[in-house]
Amino acid sequence: MVRNGIILGIYFIAVAFIPAFGQDCITSKCHADFKKLPILHSPVEDGCDSCHEEMGEHKFSPIPDPIRNLCYQCHDSVEEGKHIHPAITDDGCLSCHNPHGGSNKKLLTEETVAALCFTCHDQDNFNGKHIHGPVEAGECLDCHNPHSSDHPSLLKKVQPALCTDCHSDKDFSDGKRHMHSALEDGCTDCHNPHTSAFQYQLKSKPGKICTACHEDVVKHTNNAKSKHTPAVDERACLNCHNPHGAKNDNNLNQDAPKLCFGCHDKPMTGWGGRPYNVFQVIKNGTTIHPPVEDGECLSCHNPHGSDVNDILTAKYPTHFYAPFGDETYELCFQCHDESLVTVEKAKNDETGFRNGTRNLHFLHVDRKKGRTCRACHEVHASTNPKIIRNTIPFGKWDIPIGFKKTETGGSCSPGCHKTKRYDRVTQTINDPGQPAGSAHSPASANSGKAGGKK
Repeated sequence: MVRNGIILGIYFIAVAFIPAFGQDCITSKCHADFKKLPILHSPVEDGCDSCHEEMGEHKFSPIPDPIRNLCYQCHDSVEEGKHIHPAITDDGCLSCHNPHGGSNKKLLTEETVAALCFTCHDQDNFNGKHIHGPVEAGECLDCHNPHSSDHPSLLKKVQPALCTDCHSDKDFSDGKRHMHSALEDGCTDCHNPHTSAFQYQLKSKPGKICTACHEDVVKHTNNAKSKHTPAVDERACLNCHNPHGAKNDNNLNQDAPKLCFGCHDKPMTGWGGRPYNVFQVIKNGTTIHPPVEDGECLSCHNPHGSDVNDILTAKYPTHFYAPFGDETYELCFQCHDESLVTVEKAKNDETGFRNGTRNLHFLHVDRKKGRTCRACHEVHASTNPKIIRNTIPFGKWDIPIGFKKTETGGSCSPGCHKTKRYDRVTQTINDPGQPAGSAHSPASANSGKAGGKK
């Protein structure tokens, strides 16, 4: 009896000193490495039985199951958004977090957020010539919520608000400026938010990317016979348009004509190969063509390109001489009535360039070898009344015009004929008559004209 009592006493003493489950796991030979983690999950310090339930000899199960329900006993649910990260629904919290501890406060299974993301997402898709700053810094969580979101791709905000948090200069939502309609669907219609082979993470070259919405304009620009250089160079549309928005119509970087003069304030090759600075011509002009004075460059020019010379919106003669025809002066007749040229006897409104009733425009222009508008007129501005030129390019010669205006007429002393005078009230004897170089009388000249009004 004494011997059995001694054995029973020893058994109870031994049992009293056996540690309860969960108290010796991280000090035993099995899980000693948990103590080596820089940051421990707080339940580990409290005991393993906070999360594990003993199912048999050294067999344990989390309580409760699935894992994320166990986590939600302490942590708020992260599945409240419309879009849930598949990693949570597939593998629970343990797909990204170490339940015992780690080297960072979030107890991530990898050293950095980016390294963790690349365990599922192909890193090759994030390497390119031009990388978005947060991506290059590995800051995925600057834009994405790792658990759930009400927005696609687990974005923290809807586009473009997410982007304009950083890119505030691209925020055109104040209603005071025009916002590019493409932004209504977000920035990623044009930009790759991670990386791209093109600057600004564009999905393709500027001119090409615009084709997605503006196919007709881009096709016209590229196929035009007369090309506007800024519209087809490397920057293409961006030379004139702000792709995000602007205070000007059509998202122009500046209002016309300031935008145009950004390039056209320098000598360019003009008619007859002469240097021509449009801005200086207009600046120094005392008589300005009304569309130019109104800043309506687009009344005559197509900024994207044209099948007509000088990117004009309609046909206009390119030479000193041209047979008359309505189609020849299509551009001019958009504003000017055809009777300016086609009526032989002008009385009132047709033209002020007449001797009595003799229409001197008809005389010069409405003929087989007609003198074109550009033979006498500057198209933008001049220092003479009626935007009359000082000289006319004619081969290597600059023919002087010598125009002088009077109250009821005027006179010309050009290099092509002697001085001629005209008067609308009292027809002069020194009638301008037949232009020099013509073998026809005014009547016969028009009887054989090409394309004239019958």
